[in-house]
Amino acid sequence: MTRNVLLANLFAGKLAPREVLRVARRYSTVTHWEELLCVAFNPTDSRLMAVVSIRQSDGYSGILRRHGSIEYVRFFIDWGDGEGLQTAGLSHFKVCDAIDAGIKRQLPVYHLVSCGFEIARYRRAIRHGAQPKVRAVLSWNQVPGLDAEFIPVFGNQVDSQISIDSDQELTSLFSIAEDLSEKAMLHLGSRQPYAQAAGIQ
Repeated sequence: MTRNVLLANLFAGKLAPREVLRVARRYSTVTHWEELLCVAFNPTDSRLMAVVSIRQSDGYSGILRRHGSIEYVRFFIDWGDGEGLQTAGLSHFKVCDAIDAGIKRQLPVYHLVSCGFEIARYRRAIRHGAQPKVRAVLSWNQVPGLDAEFIPVFGNQVDSQISIDSDQELTSLFSIAEDLSEKAMLHLGSRQPYAQAAGIQ
């Protein structure tokens, strides 16, 4: 069953509202199709940066020229001033199915997304001994809310205090994150095995 069919079955009115809510919660933070691997500060370019892994050949609402869908990443920063996580920006990119278009896609495919932040505020926090924290939230085809506790149905969130100086440094981080993610799904998590048991492709 593809993701589009799954969603159609869930929200076509065939289930009572309380059952729809229960099933939706059951499918929260599904990373079978896409996963946010890491997020970091780049003070040199005043950017927040994150890496998203696209894992499957289909389940993205069609081929590029006809349909496709959007992967959204919202960034949050906690400056250590007692105000907690505050929204910092939204980035996105388009994804599509590869199978119908005859595209040979080597999986996973990695996307680097970013948004700007206030470098002066970052330096001020560092001078005062605070280590700013950043959160990124990945959500497929649904814009993440402004609330830092937003939980996506398809996607996930990552917290970090990592500071880097170049895109090249970030590539080393996401390779480590990808390795840890695969091990977690094999040994600790139930996300991918559950998706396979449910017949999701």
